[in-house]
Amino acid sequence: MPLFPLRLRLIAVGKLRSSIWLPAAQEYSDRVRHYVKFDLVEVRDVIGKGLPDAAALAEERKTIAKLIEPRNYLIALDYDGKSFSSEQLAQLIQRQVDAGMRKIDFVIGGPAGLDVKIIEKANLRLSLSAMTLPHELARVVLLEQLYRAFTILHGEPYHK
Repeated sequence: MPLFPLRLRLIAVGKLRSSIWLPAAQEYSDRVRHYVKFDLVEVRDVIGKGLPDAAALAEERKTIAKLIEPRNYLIALDYDGKSFSSEQLAQLIQRQVDAGMRKIDFVIGGPAGLDVKIIEKANLRLSLSAMTLPHELARVVLLEQLYRAFTILHGEPYHK
């Protein structure tokens, strides 16, 4: 039984296939599920499938747009977004819960990022780093930070 009245969903472009990223992503997904209902939705990666990047991003956008629920709080990962400390991310989640928000969606693009129209729809643009990260690593970092945020909110010692 999750500890917080919240459903988190991560919409991610591409599947994790590498034995480097997959176990870490699974571990942190399982840890997040201890605190909230959590779903991972993987969208087919179209980059490198014979389309120019702009056309591929537009195709990915169409799939992502069908998944976005307008009443959910949408956070798009974007290198030009706002940076948060772990504590600030925890506070953001708590503020959303306190405001009555019960569903938060995070969206991570693939190798070419996210289509600008998805970024524009977001309630928040979140940057994990000023440096460019591979999308697979960004997924693992986000999942770890979500787990860390819930340990902070629950007063557990992991974050120290």
